[in-house]
Amino acid sequence: MSVRRLLFWAHLIVGIAVGLGVAYMAVTGTILAFQTQIVHFAERGIKPNIPSPGEVCTVPSAILMSAQAQSGQAATAVQLFSDPGVPAQVTLQGDATLLVDGCTGKVLGPGASRLRIFFNSVRDLHRWVALSRGQHEGLRYVKDAANLGFFFLLLSGLILWFPRRWRAANLKSAFTFRRNLAGRAREWNLHNIAGFWLAVPLLIISATGSIMAYGWANGLLYRAAGTPLPTAPAERQMQHGSLSDLTLLDPLIARAKLQDARWYSLSLRMPGEKDKNVTFSIDDGRGGRPQERAQLVLSLKNAKVVRWEPFDSQPRGRQWRLYARYLHTGELFGVTGQLIALIAALAALLLIWTGFSLALRRLAAWRKRTVKVEQKVALELV
Repeated sequence: MSVRRLLFWAHLIVGIAVGLGVAYMAVTGTILAFQTQIVHFAERGIKPNIPSPGEVCTVPSAILMSAQAQSGQAATAVQLFSDPGVPAQVTLQGDATLLVDGCTGKVLGPGASRLRIFFNSVRDLHRWVALSRGQHEGLRYVKDAANLGFFFLLLSGLILWFPRRWRAANLKSAFTFRRNLAGRAREWNLHNIAGFWLAVPLLIISATGSIMAYGWANGLLYRAAGTPLPTAPAERQMQHGSLSDLTLLDPLIARAKLQDARWYSLSLRMPGEKDKNVTFSIDDGRGGRPQERAQLVLSLKNAKVVRWEPFDSQPRGRQWRLYARYLHTGELFGVTGQLIALIAALAALLLIWTGFSLALRRLAAWRKRTVKVEQKVALELV
């Protein structure tokens, strides 16, 4: 058996083994592709009143108090915006969200809270196969292994795609969609087209997914960047709005705004009573570009800067890791990147569908040949 033949059978067997896992990731990835834009569109009618010149806005703690009083639930996180036309977002226990006027503190409503919860659930399914608020480690291992298998399928598929003879007719059949085909020939044509034209974005999505899933892949990235792998932080239980005196956050938020004059959004998770520091995420843009994000850690006691980490100050390995995160979703290149990621996810579904169909056709043809051989042998024995 030739090497090409061995590679083909490996491609076929791995495809059958990981196909459903790849389809699962492709479906959830497709749903998440334009999450931010969909939520913004759903909330387009909720706008705060633009403050008049010289109007003094309320303190941030009043925003949190209004949200908690309206909902009867403790706040777990808050996101503020420098644009007065964008409402503040207060996350409550259970992942519900309230939109609040960032200047007056008036609660504007839940917005697309159910839509946000839906997307959060799909995100947890995509990342961790988290069902019923619990992570299923076994299923997550299967999902991550399917992603590795898909990387092999893409590479082996590209090798198998190369025609034995470089003729214009052979290249045309692999490059272009042919409408006059049917059955196996049509599926083979679609399989080749999707695999060739979307190979690069699919390889990037698969590789970056492995970096986020596996410690060894993340270690390879840091090694390639020439940066020592950081020690894993101690796992801690996340506090959920247990800080009783919300006014303690006012001087911290004011200090965080002064730290970066170009800030567009500022977000934090509510600290607990025993926490000594508060961590802020500051974004100079609309999200999706790690070079515009920074992390600020302030002392809860006196609002002094404990740690300031803009993107440029971070080690190269950490920068590459952040790039990998936003390459995976396509957000690094804005709407264009997200659209390419969406098309790639749909192409992955097409590859799985045509791959399974071709495998079933091959199985049916093999069984048909086997029956004919058995019948021929039986006739010879008569």
